[in-house]
Amino acid sequence: GGLSVKEDGMEKEGEEELDSNNDGVTTKKKKKKRQHLIYSGITGILAASTTPFYGGGMRLFPYARLFPNKLQLRIGRISPLTGFLRIPAIFEGSYRDKSEGDFGCLDFVGDDFEVEVSSTRYEEYLKRKKEQKESKKKARWWIRKKRNDDDASPDETCKSSPTGFPFQHSGESMGIKERFRVRVVKQPVRFISFLKPRIVVDD
Repeated sequence: GGLSVKEDGMEKEGEEELDSNNDGVTTKKKKKKRQHLIYSGITGILAASTTPFYGGGMRLFPYARLFPNKLQLRIGRISPLTGFLRIPAIFEGSYRDKSEGDFGCLDFVGDDFEVEVSSTRYEEYLKRKKEQKESKKKARWWIRKKRNDDDASPDETCKSSPTGFPFQHSGESMGIKERFRVRVVKQPVRFISFLKPRIVVDD
């Protein structure tokens, strides 16, 4: 199990090419975007953003605004201990993992990515969690039955846990997903702020 990330090619949407058949008839057809596998392996976290800041001033995506109409996709493979020790560098956006053969932090810049995740270890964790929940329900029912001495039936066992990984969008939980796509929309979205303009004074 693991993670695979694909990036779409550079053809523009709606771009056409000429195609001639044996009868000499020339037709136009739209080019299809090519996909390239840019990563396949394990990871602890995968995140994408069009803005450098994750929240609270943390510059988690330092390459997000270096190119117009692009987003940054970051794959974090470092251990929790390494992440804890490197908090200052990660917070200011200067952390890079240059260790040979490790590549604990991978950064990609593009406008369209497709992600597929799978893990037998995570599925086993969900299975154990389900079994623990069911055993607790059975224990509670047995206590109620013995205490009340009635013919109450046990609670329904919980449904099978979905496969995939927890997915968040802008800090909000979006459920469990095995595959998703992140891309930059073609048409920009304009926002209106009712706050007073901030004055920046250069020393």
